[in-house]
Amino acid sequence: MNAALAWLLTPWRGGGASTSKRQGKGAGAMAWFEGWNVERHLRTVHGWLGALILPWVILAGLTGLYLNHRDAVEDWLPVTLEAEMAAMDHAPGIAPVTEEEAFALAARVHPGTEASLKRDATWRNRAVWWIDTAEGDVIVDRDTGHVWLEESYLITMLAPDGAEMGHEVRWSRVVSSLHERGWLGTGLGRWLADTTAVALVVFGVTGIVLFLSPRLRRRRNRRARQG
Repeated sequence: MNAALAWLLTPWRGGGASTSKRQGKGAGAMAWFEGWNVERHLRTVHGWLGALILPWVILAGLTGLYLNHRDAVEDWLPVTLEAEMAAMDHAPGIAPVTEEEAFALAARVHPGTEASLKRDATWRNRAVWWIDTAEGDVIVDRDTGHVWLEESYLITMLAPDGAEMGHEVRWSRVVSSLHERGWLGTGLGRWLADTTAVALVVFGVTGIVLFLSPRLRRRRNRRARQG
């Protein structure tokens, strides 16, 4: 291989001083190539990529455990609306809500957005008016008038008079977004996921090369000694 590279780097026509000059350049280029340690540079790239993507690898592992064992993990997660929902049937000022009143509530919460109704909807074993809007779902309890606002990663509960009662984190969505994109949201998260994916591919390829290179070199040296 060195002989072939030397042949390529050495001019094949011409003579005199110009030929010697070109031959000197070819020899210098050959010396530079032989001094450039490919394996050392690959090891540097492999190490830096490992350090950069390590946080997202750990994040993918932890969120993957949650997705596989959701029921066992959710008991340890904070922020739920169980206490507020347990007391809602005995709260003051409750009254049944009609479909028209539910749409009026949705328009007050998200004014100027189109809304559509999911008929015969239930939410957490309660009969509700479930209204889809461009800003998020508005869920109105038919029997009491309590309202839940479903956003991408949060649920907000409102009393019939509009007072805020509490919040609940939508952990499944939070964890799914972190697992798929490494970030909350689709903007930066998509770019981050693509960058991490490319880095993982390069990390894997350089790892294979670094694993095989010394083994192939030792095998080649053994054959040379035996020959």
